[in-house]
Amino acid sequence: MDKIKVSHQFEQDDGTLGTRSNLEDGMSLPRRIFIRMAKHLRSDEGDKILIPGVNAYNSGEYEDALRWFTKVVSRHREVEVELQPHIDACKRVIGTAKDGKDLLYEEKLAEWERRPALLKRFLTSPKPQLRCKYCGHYTLYIDPLEGLAYLGTNNCDRCGRGYPMPDFSWDGLDGQAYIYYRHSVTEDVFYDEFEERYEVLTPRDHFLRKR
Repeated sequence: MDKIKVSHQFEQDDGTLGTRSNLEDGMSLPRRIFIRMAKHLRSDEGDKILIPGVNAYNSGEYEDALRWFTKVVSRHREVEVELQPHIDACKRVIGTAKDGKDLLYEEKLAEWERRPALLKRFLTSPKPQLRCKYCGHYTLYIDPLEGLAYLGTNNCDRCGRGYPMPDFSWDGLDGQAYIYYRHSVTEDVFYDEFEERYEVLTPRDHFLRKR
């Protein structure tokens, strides 16, 4: 598959061009993603096979999300470019072996679930964790839209990467491009991975100098 070309501009719903990383880009990117995919899906497939995958992905249920996304792509190869980043994230997490800390958290969670409902009223439940979409290990849940990774307030406890929670909209092409041109994270590996995945027509450093 040829690399998708990405520049500092994005196509809006009406066909006009907008500038990535500005407010309009961030506000409209979830809608743009679903509109593009809807063009290739039957009217009933969004609710039946796409949305369950999106919900599973956002909940950190990577195995279920991968099954749904694989089903969508098998029926409509046209949407593979939209779902490939999410599929890759799912495979990366699933392929990461859980270590002692991960297993300890799962053990504590299972123990909590076994407790009687009445007893739970008087005890503190384990703090919610999800597996980081980058390193694959459990980390404290942080709302993807809260805090700033640049300031260290939305980062994985294990690998330190910014915005570790799965978020369907932000983990796709448009979301990653927003982060790329906004320079929202400090780790160089994000930018290296973005440039490896996509053919970047406008390098981020050049675009930053023009802002």
